[in-house]
Amino acid sequence: MNLKPEQLPAALQRSVASLFVLTGDEWLLLDEARSAIGAAAQRAGATERARYDVEGRFDWRQLQLAQSNLSLFAERRLIDLRLPGGKPGKEGGEFLRALAETVQAQSTEDIWLISLPKLDHATQKSAWFTALSEAGVQITFWPVARTALPGWISDRAAALGLRLHPEAAALLADRVEGNLLAARQELDKLALLAPQGEISGETLLAQLTDQSRFNPFDLGAAIVEGDRRRALHLLRRLRQEGVEPILLLWVLSREFRLLSRWSAGSAGSSGVPKSRAPHYDRAARRSPAGFWQQLLGRTADIDRAVKGVLAADPWQLLDRITLAACVGRLPQAIE
Repeated sequence: MNLKPEQLPAALQRSVASLFVLTGDEWLLLDEARSAIGAAAQRAGATERARYDVEGRFDWRQLQLAQSNLSLFAERRLIDLRLPGGKPGKEGGEFLRALAETVQAQSTEDIWLISLPKLDHATQKSAWFTALSEAGVQITFWPVARTALPGWISDRAAALGLRLHPEAAALLADRVEGNLLAARQELDKLALLAPQGEISGETLLAQLTDQSRFNPFDLGAAIVEGDRRRALHLLRRLRQEGVEPILLLWVLSREFRLLSRWSAGSAGSSGVPKSRAPHYDRAARRSPAGFWQQLLGRTADIDRAVKGVLAADPWQLLDRITLAACVGRLPQAIE
């Protein structure tokens, strides 16, 4: 039986199957599914858990012995079998096919949990995998698409009692670059602070850079004020302190969007504090909305450079775009 990952919690509430087959390369999702199945198995009386990792010259006879030997301590056992290479070989394939037959014949009290990486088409069509899929519950964990990652982060945050502004979720998605474990770790740290209300992009950025002496928002302020010397100095110091370029890119993109709206006459909806309004007025007179929109478009190149898609130094591009924003014109290098 094939299930979608989100169907697993409901399925475990109804009953616990004797065989689970998990596939995919998303380590965090697989590990959480294993934990959920382990907890459900324990509630169902499987108080003993045995783990086997199929690596190198694995002896499949030990699994045959484990299958035939009854536990002295528990009526049911959870047998956690992991195949990181995804290829059981001839002997392993025969064992897994026999295991599927045993499960289908309801001849075992044990609960089997088999974890595999993402499988190629040929392996998915193999006799042993087909037999396992038909005998038990099979779930494939696909990578979270980049466009869906902010939503995934928001859902995870909500489960921790946090409310993330969409801007904050997008910032964190950019920062972790698809690493779900890193996203979970950042959310866990954020939950420890127990912030009240909705968490903005500014709050999240402050959390991500709390060890830095220099604030990335100071760089944004220097750009708005057209202070070229201070902006370049801050950029250099932030780099020395190890602040990630993706976080600085977020600050610059935010300022360029605000300045574009301000220059276009939409100051009332910009969200700029009143104390900062005179600085944005002067910046709007320095350059038209089209200029800030051009700079915003150039931030896409920096994003691609950070992610290795574009063969360029992201810090060099940040330096150029910072200088362009301060002087109010695009240098030839980025026109």
